[in-house]
Amino acid sequence: MRNVFLIGIGGTGMRCLESFVHTCAMGMYDNTDVHILALDTDSNNGNFERLRSTVDAYKKVNGDKAKSETFFSASINYYEFTPGYTDESSYESISNYSNEKAHNEETHVSDLVDIFLDDPVRRMNLKHGYRAQTQLGSMLMYHAIIKEAYKSADRASQLRDFLKALLSADNQPVFVFGSVFGGTGASSIPIIPLAFREACKLIGGESKDIIANNFFGSIVLTSYFRFDVSSSNPDEVIARSENFAINSQAALMFYNSDKTVREAYRRLYLLGRTTNESRDVIKGGAKGVTGGDSQKNPADYIELIAAFAAFDFFEECSRGKEAFDRDGNKKFLCIAHNYESRKLDFPLFAQGAADTLKKKFGLLLVASWLDIKGNDFFFSTAKRLFPTVDVDGAQFKSLQKYFGLFNVAVNDRDELVKGWLPQMNESRGGHGILFNDNLFTCSDLKSYRKYKINENLFAGDNPQTFKVGLMSSIIDKVKSRFNEVKTDRMTSFDDLMARTYATLLNLYFNE
Repeated sequence: MRNVFLIGIGGTGMRCLESFVHTCAMGMYDNTDVHILALDTDSNNGNFERLRSTVDAYKKVNGDKAKSETFFSASINYYEFTPGYTDESSYESISNYSNEKAHNEETHVSDLVDIFLDDPVRRMNLKHGYRAQTQLGSMLMYHAIIKEAYKSADRASQLRDFLKALLSADNQPVFVFGSVFGGTGASSIPIIPLAFREACKLIGGESKDIIANNFFGSIVLTSYFRFDVSSSNPDEVIARSENFAINSQAALMFYNSDKTVREAYRRLYLLGRTTNESRDVIKGGAKGVTGGDSQKNPADYIELIAAFAAFDFFEECSRGKEAFDRDGNKKFLCIAHNYESRKLDFPLFAQGAADTLKKKFGLLLVASWLDIKGNDFFFSTAKRLFPTVDVDGAQFKSLQKYFGLFNVAVNDRDELVKGWLPQMNESRGGHGILFNDNLFTCSDLKSYRKYKINENLFAGDNPQTFKVGLMSSIIDKVKSRFNEVKTDRMTSFDDLMARTYATLLNLYFNE
């Protein structure tokens, strides 16, 4: 059993964690205890809520057990932290700025604040993030983390629980997701290791330096999407798309020169799009929002590449400190790709683990197809062969919910509601990503169920397929092979999932 720790910050961090959870469902993290901390100023953010729903469905399907050679193989421990800002929260309100301004003439603290924070920044509402004001955000997030550590031990705190898990083991990888062109992620990435080290000391880890004892890594997500945010107030502080590129450049210059960042992080990965390739996430004249439950940006394939940066980092960490020392104490990694001329294929995402990703991702996609309304493979197979499994129980319902979030759900009109994978396909312009493009052209349940997923799953030359007889169906073929595959047990829901995994692996890859 191994442990890995991940921290997602802000909206981009939530979506990167969402992609990471889907890699766990594919089975990329066998026999692994995963600790995920979702950190944002806005607990009602739509992407935050989508992550919660995905993790909740995953955990109910998984049953909080680490396994191997099956879907949902990692055990996920999920934690959240938010500073608890309200609609009235601003720097002025939480710092008592006005009182300092009036009465603190001797130290001139308020005069120093005035140099770095102008009136709109001091008064902006903090609930929807730090809005590209990293000079403010880094200070406030550090303060919020330390403040949480001061809470008495008998008060519930998911952040403290995450840090206690980190303190309980040495030489563990800790990977941080966040963008550097907005506010919350850019503010938090530089201070997270230091804030966590000090917080750990306060909760009982005085003798441990979690930076020296573990491996911190991060991905620097530069500008990769655009959105339109309008405001009738010219003084309102908003992270604007036209500033994303220069914000990214400023962050990279800082990370490259800052001694603290360079010493705290063993490895930083660089990922983004050129300005001309940045994706518009708000279309049709709709206006973007700065936060809240209506801010639910679609998934992007960039975020899956980010999730596999974590995978690469964990693999490097498993080789020990020598893997980093060979290249010096600091190494920046960058993947270059010609967006227009090449398909986004498995090696781009998983590098040396491309074949494993192809198998596991493809099999999970087929499993979601098998579960679609009318196919009902898992329900019918369980009724037929697994009489002790409750087909009306929470695990089955959560499996259906998860597949809807992962791939497609079906509404009351039998229309397909696009989940994570189709959204990723759209982020590429609707073509040229991982699987056969035709799969993503199905618009209703009828066309999706008739899709020849046995022949048209993978793209490229000589794709993996399996044959179906003229008088048979894909479902019949899978059920027949399911009966032939030998596994140790056929009693529990976990056995059903493992046998399905083995069946599909045999059909497509003859293993």
